[in-house]
Amino acid sequence: MIRIAILDQNSYLLDKLDFNLHQQGFAATTALDGENLSVWLAKHGIDMLVLHLPNEEEQPATTSISRTKPELLNGNEPACWHLNPSRLELITPAGRPIPLSHNECCLLGAAANANGNLVSRKMLIEALGQDFWHYDERRLESLISRLRRKLASYAPEDFSIRGVKGQGYLFGVALQVVEI
Repeated sequence: MIRIAILDQNSYLLDKLDFNLHQQGFAATTALDGENLSVWLAKHGIDMLVLHLPNEEEQPATTSISRTKPELLNGNEPACWHLNPSRLELITPAGRPIPLSHNECCLLGAAANANGNLVSRKMLIEALGQDFWHYDERRLESLISRLRRKLASYAPEDFSIRGVKGQGYLFGVALQVVEI
């Protein structure tokens, strides 16, 4: 069975789902019950997160939840990116180092500590050593944008950073902190 969570401020989305989805083994819910999003997703075994119900012309904005296995390099070992904070570099699964700024390294460190779960904007800002209440969040968005461009230019592998509106970011790879 595949479980899908739909994030929206309206709880009526459950009624708009095709009844055939329920007959085909799909289950859906829209209530977070006040829990942290990543805790709620793990607790309910959610496989996919839908950010909004699409119109007929649109593609749905979905993302897989990180509890699924990362890509495999040789069929038996998960592809893992390694973050080396002392050298300010990110090492691709193929072993290629990518130089990082201090702030980029702090962001990726927070992502590594989240173990594949959603990282809130507050956690990322605090990882930068800043006060969440006095930090201009556009600076965070700019930093994430630069990091995405850098990773795309250095590594053909797909290191995805997906924004979850109003929540934070999902870093879509296995990321481990190492000291080399």
